[in-house]
Amino acid sequence: MPACCQQPPLRVLPKAPLTVALAGNPNSGKTTIFNALTGLRQKVANYPGVTVEKKSGRCRLPDGRFVEIVDLPGAYSLVSQSPDERVTMEVLRGLRAETPAPDVIVIVVDASNLQRNLYLLSQVIELGKPVVLALNMIDVARRRGMDLSAEKLQQELGVAVVSIIGHKRRGIAELKEAIVHAKKPVVPDWLANSRHLHQADSDPMRTDIESRYHWIEQVTARSRGDGQAQNAGSSPSLSERVDAILIHKIWGLLIFAVVMSLLFVTIFWLAQPIMQWIQDGVQWTGGRVAAHLPRGPMRDLATDGVIAGVGAVVAFVPQIALLFIFLAILEDSGYLARAAFLMDRLLRRVGLHGKSFIPLLSSFACAIPGIMATRTIENRKDRLATILIAPFMGCSARLPVYTLLIGTFFAARGAGVQSGIMLAVYAAGVLAAAGTAWCFRRTLLKGSTDAFIMELPTYKLPQVSEIARQVWVNTSEFLTKAGTVIFCMSVLLWALTYYGASQKYLGHLEASGAPANVVAAERMNHSLAGQFGHFIEPGLRPLGFDWKMGVGLVSAFAAREVFVSTMGIVYSTGDVEDGHGADLSKAMLADRYPDGRRVWNGPVAVSLLVWFVLAMQCMSTLAVVRRETGGWGWPIFMLIYMNALAYVVCLFIFQVSRWVG
Repeated sequence: MPACCQQPPLRVLPKAPLTVALAGNPNSGKTTIFNALTGLRQKVANYPGVTVEKKSGRCRLPDGRFVEIVDLPGAYSLVSQSPDERVTMEVLRGLRAETPAPDVIVIVVDASNLQRNLYLLSQVIELGKPVVLALNMIDVARRRGMDLSAEKLQQELGVAVVSIIGHKRRGIAELKEAIVHAKKPVVPDWLANSRHLHQADSDPMRTDIESRYHWIEQVTARSRGDGQAQNAGSSPSLSERVDAILIHKIWGLLIFAVVMSLLFVTIFWLAQPIMQWIQDGVQWTGGRVAAHLPRGPMRDLATDGVIAGVGAVVAFVPQIALLFIFLAILEDSGYLARAAFLMDRLLRRVGLHGKSFIPLLSSFACAIPGIMATRTIENRKDRLATILIAPFMGCSARLPVYTLLIGTFFAARGAGVQSGIMLAVYAAGVLAAAGTAWCFRRTLLKGSTDAFIMELPTYKLPQVSEIARQVWVNTSEFLTKAGTVIFCMSVLLWALTYYGASQKYLGHLEASGAPANVVAAERMNHSLAGQFGHFIEPGLRPLGFDWKMGVGLVSAFAAREVFVSTMGIVYSTGDVEDGHGADLSKAMLADRYPDGRRVWNGPVAVSLLVWFVLAMQCMSTLAVVRRETGGWGWPIFMLIYMNALAYVVCLFIFQVSRWVG
């Protein structure tokens, strides 16, 4: 057969993809490398039995094979101290049935802190599996005068070593090639003979740790390049000089307060024009849909239910996206870890742990990941105390409610006052969390607080692609909720507000020439939702709330932001093309009791703001707390104590303000 007609031999690929485990210390850049390897081919779930996030994704190697990359939780050691480290240890040892034992283990280390990071590698080598060392942040190490040689380090360790700059995606191709040719490491002589070095009267664990670090010191010393600076570390680095200010006990707190203030001012000021464009688009869409549908239930469902309900929440996407952007920048730059170290002094005064700061800060986006992040807290009482106060943080679901109330009742005072009120609302949640934590740690959860030890990550410029990825994932989840949960709730609430009233009575009103908005208001008043609202109104009236607000508060248990869509449905009391009810704020301000008093005013708005700060109104959060604590006892306790606290405080605020007024 002529050579031109010969077919190349077919490459036989394995039926099942290989499994590559990505492990490393926290803040080593492991997630950045995971994203670079897998791109958008990722999936996130939880390991069965624990609320520890499981991230995996597919990656194509240079030889054509697809591998499954598993991003393991950060760990300092295979001797597990927390649920995160336990999962990492079990996956690496092949002890979890739902996760295949890894064929290759990639250890990601921070090159600028090599000795601390190599301890995990010294334990992984003993597992007898192919290992690759990803020497990340090599650029940071060189800026600090650490002239490391990947070739010498490879010779010393006996495993493949790849220099990587993760945030610039340099070295990713070389890492894929190293995974293809990964081999089992040779166990060092010191490790094989370590058992014979133990003295009869010595602590075996202490001796083992000391021998590992002694070996690590020798490896790092022999791995320096010829150009290693002899005087490296003789003068403070730029990072150390910056830390002297940012984690100062006085200046650091002031800077942190300024940063958070600018965050909220920017969110409120920058998002306003974009929100107005979205609101105009929602109104235009409602008008076009109403113009092409005949008058009747289907038209009311489309305009007053779906468009008014979902559109009222979607309008707040710019603010939520901005919040995620700022949090991602602070985290990626390394500042959040400093803030945790800084806040440890304050948290200890109320009985919390320094590690509680990151879960609590995450709860400003959503309490669910914040509560799940408490798994890094080893002490059970510290973890429970953090879980019980995490819902006080102003999650993004509250942001639409805050913006609606502040923008409606304080718009005339300018953006500065509105931003100040927004900051005060978030500060109130923080104070409530601190107060309840102080009480819990001296009663239900009495006990000592463990010492706070944390490795500060290296400062770096935030990576645009990583920030964009985080913002896209979090914002898309919010939009998905708007398209599913809020959509379903909007349809259900519309049905409850549309049906229940006597059709004969409504027909008589229409025949008598009553305006459309009067007919719609009567339909709402006598609907199923209206009847339920009137039933619970006596209990809410001391707080300043009427039956419409009661319907909104009940619906908010599905998701807090549903309150806005509920108000949009409740106050959509006229035809959209006529302009009535298109502006929710104007409809709320125009609402009156039969005696002419305004339903909404300043004290009512403040009382409702405080209710959303303090009350537990999220079924998803309660479900996560049940999974995290292993039963319904703590979730039920959380529901009772938070709502009771909210009722008492709102009662005091409204009654005092009415008495003063």
